[in-house]
Amino acid sequence: MDLRRYDLNLLVTLEALLEEQSVTAAAHRLNLSQSAVSAALERLRAVFTDPLLVRVGNRMEPTPFAKRLQGPIKTALASVSLALALPQKFDPARAKATVRLGASDYFGLLMLPALYELLSREAPGISVEIYPRPADGSLSRLVAGEVDLTFAVDPPEGRDLFNAPLVDEEFVCVMRRGHPLTRGRLTVERLLGYPHIAVTAHGESAQLVDRAFAAAGARRHVPVSVPVFAAAFALLADNVLVGLLPERICLAQAARFGLVLRKPPLAVPGYTLSMAWHQRTAHDAAHRWVREQVLAIAGPPAGHQRRR
Repeated sequence: MDLRRYDLNLLVTLEALLEEQSVTAAAHRLNLSQSAVSAALERLRAVFTDPLLVRVGNRMEPTPFAKRLQGPIKTALASVSLALALPQKFDPARAKATVRLGASDYFGLLMLPALYELLSREAPGISVEIYPRPADGSLSRLVAGEVDLTFAVDPPEGRDLFNAPLVDEEFVCVMRRGHPLTRGRLTVERLLGYPHIAVTAHGESAQLVDRAFAAAGARRHVPVSVPVFAAAFALLADNVLVGLLPERICLAQAARFGLVLRKPPLAVPGYTLSMAWHQRTAHDAAHRWVREQVLAIAGPPAGHQRRR
């Protein structure tokens, strides 16, 4: 359908005509002359190739085709009015919204408690629902509209997708208190003498560790790989396993799980975890406010300019 054929003013007139079922009443409602509304009706009849309104005795009745048009046109005009309305001042205390987040437990452990505390205090009408991210780390749930906000490493940005850097992460060696590697000089050889655990929560980030070992001419033994950090920390706390995991989440959970952090004996590049959202919610005031709170809770990643 070529929308250029349809004058928006004509559709406004058609809506009034179908509701009033009278040229005179529609003209009064639209503050137009009766002749102007009659001329608009003739143009509408030509556009839709249908009489639209027919005289029955002393009144006019919509045709079956016009009755089918009435609901969709009313909805469309309401949507246009909403889209063109001047933005209102956003008051989080009065807002009502549900924001669906696709997140790993990295967000749940590191940022969700602070976000919940803030929402309960400043925006009790805004709730959050957490959904697991796809195993492949893709943005498929975001694109499909199943979530409103998600987190990813190096997310693509296109016409309908936006992102902002959330956290810059570096890797640290993690092990339980009393582990032999907590004492003495930590070398690659000593590190390779123990089984490793890998966490796949951030997609390809775990591969950065394997590539670092490969660059050093070594290969670690990984008997267990898990999709969430809490499971990794629980395993590390009760075993001789070792992990090369993101520093911020490890620092936040070290005391809870009784963990010790040490600098790796080899160079492992860090990564940036970004927050991503879709065009659908880009201009929604409640969603924008939640995004801003998440960014504030995370703190500024080094060397990045943020856009909301």
